[in-house]
Amino acid sequence: MWLLRTLLSAALATLPLVTLAGAPHFFARYSHQQWNEGSGAPAPVRAMAQGSDGFIWLATGEGLFRFDGVRFERIEAEGIDQKNDLPSALLVTRSGDVWTSLEPLHRFAIYRRGVLRLLEAPPAPSRIVEMVEGNGGEIWALTANFSAEVLRFRDGHWKTFNAADGLPSASASNMLVAADGAVWIACSDEVARLAPGAERFEIYRKTSFGLLSQDREGRIWFSESGGSYPITGPGGRGTPPSLSAPYRTGDGLSEGTPLFDHEANLWLGTRYSGVRRVAIPTATLESGKGGAAESFTSRDGLSSDVTNQLLEDREGNIWVGTERGLDKFRPATLIAEPELEAPATFGDKLLDASDGSVYIGEAHTIFRVRPGGAPEPILDNVSEPQSMCEAPDGAIWVGFGPRIVVWANGGIRETIERPDQGSGHIIYDCAFDAAGNFWISAAASGVRRYKDGRWQTILAPGDRSDFYPTTMIRAPSGGVVVQTGDKLVWVDSSGRQSSIRLDFAGSEPQVLTLYATGGDVYAAGAFGLSRIRGPQIETVRADPVSPASRINGMVKMPDGDIWLAYPKSLIRLRWRDLDRAFRDGTFPTPTTSLGFGDGLESRPHSHSQRSLVRGGDGRVWIATEAGTLWMDPAHIVRDTLPPGTVITSITADRRSYRDPATLELKADTANIEIDFSVLSFADPTRVRAKYMLEGFDRDWIDPGARRQAFYTNLPPGKYRFRVIGANNDGVWNRSGATLDFEIPPTFFQSAWFPAVSATLVLVLLGAIYRLRVTQIARSIHSRLDERAKERERIARELHDTLLQGIQGLILRFQATADRMTHDEKVHEQLEAALVAAEDVVIDARNRVRDLRGAEGTNDLCAIVEHLVTDAPFDPPIPVRILVEGRPRLLHPFVAEEIKRIVREALFNIAYHAQASSAEVAIGFEPRHLAIRVRDDGVGIPQDVLEHGRKDGHFGMLGMRERAEKIGGNIMIVSSLDAGSEITLTMPAKLAFAKLRPPAKPWLPRFMRRSSIDE
Repeated sequence: MWLLRTLLSAALATLPLVTLAGAPHFFARYSHQQWNEGSGAPAPVRAMAQGSDGFIWLATGEGLFRFDGVRFERIEAEGIDQKNDLPSALLVTRSGDVWTSLEPLHRFAIYRRGVLRLLEAPPAPSRIVEMVEGNGGEIWALTANFSAEVLRFRDGHWKTFNAADGLPSASASNMLVAADGAVWIACSDEVARLAPGAERFEIYRKTSFGLLSQDREGRIWFSESGGSYPITGPGGRGTPPSLSAPYRTGDGLSEGTPLFDHEANLWLGTRYSGVRRVAIPTATLESGKGGAAESFTSRDGLSSDVTNQLLEDREGNIWVGTERGLDKFRPATLIAEPELEAPATFGDKLLDASDGSVYIGEAHTIFRVRPGGAPEPILDNVSEPQSMCEAPDGAIWVGFGPRIVVWANGGIRETIERPDQGSGHIIYDCAFDAAGNFWISAAASGVRRYKDGRWQTILAPGDRSDFYPTTMIRAPSGGVVVQTGDKLVWVDSSGRQSSIRLDFAGSEPQVLTLYATGGDVYAAGAFGLSRIRGPQIETVRADPVSPASRINGMVKMPDGDIWLAYPKSLIRLRWRDLDRAFRDGTFPTPTTSLGFGDGLESRPHSHSQRSLVRGGDGRVWIATEAGTLWMDPAHIVRDTLPPGTVITSITADRRSYRDPATLELKADTANIEIDFSVLSFADPTRVRAKYMLEGFDRDWIDPGARRQAFYTNLPPGKYRFRVIGANNDGVWNRSGATLDFEIPPTFFQSAWFPAVSATLVLVLLGAIYRLRVTQIARSIHSRLDERAKERERIARELHDTLLQGIQGLILRFQATADRMTHDEKVHEQLEAALVAAEDVVIDARNRVRDLRGAEGTNDLCAIVEHLVTDAPFDPPIPVRILVEGRPRLLHPFVAEEIKRIVREALFNIAYHAQASSAEVAIGFEPRHLAIRVRDDGVGIPQDVLEHGRKDGHFGMLGMRERAEKIGGNIMIVSSLDAGSEITLTMPAKLAFAKLRPPAKPWLPRFMRRSSIDE
């Protein structure tokens, strides 16, 4: 695994890099990213740790921070001034708690559930420089005293270990907990060990000042000025292997604990010399010979030579905390060879030879790379090669400004002067045809052929814009193919020409990348990719066409897959997908994409005729603007670990909650911002995220590079926010992170509001209804009173005038009759007339009584009893009278109409029902009066019920009319042989008479209300 140098700006954008002269070899095997003070990184870094959720935690001179690969988030202690919360040490426990020690206060603080709080414990006696967790969960803290002192926190209490407990009376440099649970402390002249379960340290060995570390097999190592070597066997016990000399790691080590990474490489930070690495020292222990360390310093791109801390994250990235920022090393897929340090101005020239070698033309040197080998210089002290081609005999023809140099068998075989020497025109490309003739295209100098030792002009130079010969390859048919503007021109060995026009999708013609394989010719550029197969041309178009869509290189693998070089990435397409794409016209999804985080330090060079070639060993070489790289497609470094996804905070109407899990917001919350992170550090620029608010969003939302979600005016309810993420290699964490929150409704949004509103509306409607009923009742009562008064007036008039007059006439006629004695017959006739007149008077008096209303006639019970008694039942039948409720007096006018309705119902039973029994039920309800007359007779015919009356009979119609007149309702129900039932209902306000207060005895008689007697 190897290192490539890349830098990261504040926005983590890719920046062009400069090839570093003299960079150590290990630098070529890793990709490097840097966050320094200019990119917002806090400095200096004093301690580092990775949390269980994936965050990188940093204790710095500016405070405590956590880092997600893009943003640094400061975490402030609750209730403490910023100047007092500068951390000096850091620890992430297995439970996920983050411990830190605050330097000015010497207090400990714990970050848990989104809050950094002080530990309820006494402060440390002095500054804490390191903290580790024991196998039993206890916390060990190393102080900065001149005499070694360590604190242990267990069961809520601190215990101090010092010289009285076996520690040396010398300053301690670092501490670790071994795999077996033993605690090791390195001091300035001794190493002490606390055995598992013991309460007293023992001196393990005498040493000079150094640092302890532990390899993957549990050996304890010691690094000092003389080098690094193990001091125990595997598992932290036993005799260490014998070394004739330690690994030469150098002096000036920093305070940070050395680190063995997952591949067993040993990394060490130094005080002034950057970072050092010993490649897998455990692999050579048996030989007894220690190797030398490789270094990486600020001259190679490190943010500072003063390195403090080292950390390996769970993805295998190596983090280096320095005095000025943070650096990251990652195993690279794209490798830079240290020998290739001076790229050509217009891009290195690449050539894949028939013997499997790759030739690389740099600014001053031509290199040959044999299969599996490293670059070897074959031509030194040259000046900017312009083209390279291989002759049929294996010789390499290299085009320079004034001449063509032929290299073969380890030396220059021939030098050929150019035909356009002195013109200043660059040889853009070259090729050999099937006959072994050498061709060059020199832009404005035309296309020329070198045959039998002489130059021939095949395509003369011209000044037309569509004739500008550039890229050239050997044609599958044996001649050559050259690009001239927007055309490809085929020229065979006899000089015959044919051409085909290319479609640049409306853009200006550009220099194309030409590639031939089998019988096909491919032309690639910003427009996309075209395949010319015989007379047919097929094109897969870029969408959209832009500088970022330009293809600068193409190579086909033995399995048929295609690699394409874009300005910011290399992609691999399956052959069958690309073949299908030529039919569909759209690009397929790449199976592999390599970019910045994979070591692509700069863009493939746009001036190289072909920026991709494949060697015989399978390695693919890429000419970039910063030099030539290589990769092995069979060994691409992939990040198979799904990224961590974390919801970092939610801000609701300017109030923030960090690391929420469940939350109930205020009822009137209007604006919500949710921040989240996808924790993958291999290449944060290619990390992807999707989120969805269940209950609101219909589908997943891709925010691009943004790591925030915004919602406004969410309706009240319960919501679940979900976020998922993918790392740079497209490995998704589908379970993701979730946040449940609730927005309670305001009173106006709650279920109570419509209920209360509906209740109020119903109450209001009820009040309006009652008011209206009262108004109607008053109106009806008023009319009834008017009618009653009118009836009383008529009765009074009849009584006082007509009846009195008739009565007087009868008396006078009676007196006259009494005096008539001579004519007995006349007397008899007159007596008969007087008797008839008396009958008329009696009947008139009855009518007057009816008009005025007889005493007690508004008593409904009495009325019904009287009607039942007078009903003409023949033969007589039992009639039961039922009364429910407290009887009340009726309004006189209502009583009269009800009496007539009940009388009609009883007469119908007597005349038509043929009943054996009947029943009259009276219901005095608070809100209404109900009278039901029921019998068990033959029932009412259905046609009579439907029409409401029988032809020639008006009893039923009369009952309905009388009921409507007093504001009541009649319902008639009947069935054959089951009797009939007539129900009269009317509102109580209309039916019952109002009780009047008794007449005041002190009122004058003319003001008292009284009835008129007969």
